[in-house]
Amino acid sequence: MYIPDIYLEQDWSLQEDLIKKYPLATVVTNGKEGLIANHIPFVLRTDSESGKKYLHAHLAKVNHQIPSLKESTEVLVIFQTDDSYISPSYYPTKQETHKVVPTWDFGAIHIYGKPRIIDDKTWVRSQLDALTEQQEKELTQWTVDEAPERYVELIQKSICGLEIEIERTECKMKFEQKMKEQDIKGTICGLAKDGKQKVSDFVAKCNHFA
Repeated sequence: MYIPDIYLEQDWSLQEDLIKKYPLATVVTNGKEGLIANHIPFVLRTDSESGKKYLHAHLAKVNHQIPSLKESTEVLVIFQTDDSYISPSYYPTKQETHKVVPTWDFGAIHIYGKPRIIDDKTWVRSQLDALTEQQEKELTQWTVDEAPERYVELIQKSICGLEIEIERTECKMKFEQKMKEQDIKGTICGLAKDGKQKVSDFVAKCNHFA
């Protein structure tokens, strides 16, 4: 990923936060059938003994990417934040010189790692529980065991687990860091006014206004 130094984010705690807040990722493999991409929600795990980090997920056994995942020694997983077009009208500089152009603000992390397909009933059930718990925290806190056990077992027969050991990451947080202070503040206000509060918050945070 092309990352100018000003947009490079190397703080793992911030990368981790991005993964947890935006767990739906794009998984890209390159196998005998060529490039394949799928969109899969993940749970981030850290081994307490080794310190190694993993992405855990599950997918349908009939998913055509599984052979590629089994063959690959490295896959690419892409997580992305909320994003937005940035209008020059947000910038006070427009009124002064008109020397401004539109851009697009976003954050993304590319994770490279070794995949492993896991066809194990206990592992898959644990993953179902973990993903549900992760996503239900701020909702009704529904749990998998509320569904009939026989029904869950039937579903489990049609899915398998996916574990990706994280080997390296690249993270880009492009949120107006190159702009003048007045234009950064103008973007924060403009995005909020246009109902894009999450992107506005990223601009504020990445420029230390939050």
